[in-house]
Amino acid sequence: ALLVYRHPAPLEVTFPADPNHLAPSRAALRQWLAAVGVDPDKGQEVLVAAGEAVTNSIEHGHRNASDGTITLTASIVDDRLQVTVTDTWSWKPESSEANSHRGRGIAIMRAFMEDVVILPDAEGTTVRMATRIGG
Repeated sequence: ALLVYRHPAPLEVTFPADPNHLAPSRAALRQWLAAVGVDPDKGQEVLVAAGEAVTNSIEHGHRNASDGTITLTASIVDDRLQVTVTDTWSWKPESSEANSHRGRGIAIMRAFMEDVVILPDAEGTTVRMATRIGG
């Protein structure tokens, strides 16, 4: 007998760039992480990092546009989990003003994920994050 285990399909969720959709997108990712068997502590780190990316997309990418969308994807290849957040706008430049309560999202993403790449272009901004989940 041969036992074959297949991970659930990759997650893909597209939603309006509106703060009201942050919690449902986080719930979808949490459910998917549990379904693929990600360790709960690692899953929490991924949720926090993804939440920061989605929040940045809402706050920075869509600050002047109410009709934009955000796509959150997650997949596992071998022992690497990749999360991508793509929006349909460009993030505002970082402010040089010091504000102790703001501006830590990218640092938080980098603290919880091994690889974080932010790719702005004319169509929007893509955040690609990856971390090892096994072995």
